Amino acid sequence: MHMKVFGFFICLWLISYNSMATEHGSQFNAADPSYQITFPRDHGAHKNFRIEWWYLTANLKSESLGNLGIQWTLFKSNLKPLSRKKDPEQLTGFWMAHSALTTGTSHYHEERFARENSGQAGVTLDPFKAWIDNWSIKGDNKLRKIQLESSGVDFSYSLNLSTKMSPVLQGERGFSKKSKQRAASHYYSQPFYSVKGWVILDGKRHFVEGVGWLDREWSSNLLNQNQLGWDWFSLHLDNGEKVMLFKVRHNNGDDFLSGSWVNKDGTKKSLSSSDFQLQETAYSIVRGKKVPTKWKISILGSDPLTIKTKAVNVNSWMATSFPYWEGPILFSGDLSGVGYLEMTGY
Repeated sequence: MHMKVFGFFICLWLISYNSMATEHGSQFNAADPSYQITFPRDHGAHKNFRIEWWYLTANLKSESLGNLGIQWTLFKSNLKPLSRKKDPEQLTGFWMAHSALTTGTSHYHEERFARENSGQAGVTLDPFKAWIDNWSIKGDNKLRKIQLESSGVDFSYSLNLSTKMSPVLQGERGFSKKSKQRAASHYYSQPFYSVKGWVILDGKRHFVEGVGWLDREWSSNLLNQNQLGWDWFSLHLDNGEKVMLFKVRHNNGDDFLSGSWVNKDGTKKSLSSSDFQLQETAYSIVRGKKVPTKWKISILGSDPLTIKTKAVNVNSWMATSFPYWEGPILFSGDLSGVGYLEMTGY
């Protein structure tokens, strides 16, 4: 299939995501609260889920570039459940990947596609490899040490990530609710990576180091029909703790909030709407969209905290088939550090 036609087809599929979920949802596997996430098995792909992804961000510093960030995501999407995959020549699933590099003054991104079972993209466990074309994550099957390689027309990067920590199961033992009703996913994170490597911009190589965050998520009903999109934060606190927060926006204003506070030893406290608030404090016009690029995070309770975030580059727009805003952030207030913010549905 011609790539432009393929990309257009994928865009149409993404737009019609919710209607397809209604038609075929009962035939795809649903996230199950009794499912026990097991490693290394769940670092690999899962059968008969509508969508899943392998997602990496890194907040980096360079003497020559200052604060910058990278994002790399490999998506696996099924167009039909296993029970309906009868014609081997018909497109029943696909891979999609995004790669981005963001500095204080520039934002670069690329998107790639591959047919399911084409050999152009995939995930293996022993050794671990998630790839599309010449973009890849490679490492041991515990994901303690991995190497990320990606390149585009205007940028490239090669990063080594390492950790001694175990992954963090988000939600309730890895079952992450996205609404008060049915929407949910299986979700875990590895937020404790140390990162070293290099990026190339304008033909110049820059040494970088910093911190990284891996997310793994798979679902067949990620959003309900009355949900517009989400705002998701990953925060690396300067004291070594990690925070994940998200808000799923509803068209009636009854937004769903969830998150976790991860201590330096890897233990986690789940957070709900009674534990924190997310408030937009400043907006930017990006590609004709009004997008919140400064936020106030309020941690509630007996020892309240306030965190104020701002984008490293407000123009971190991913003009991909399914467009969204994603970029590195800095934050200050009662706690300081770096992180990433993803916003969809604007």
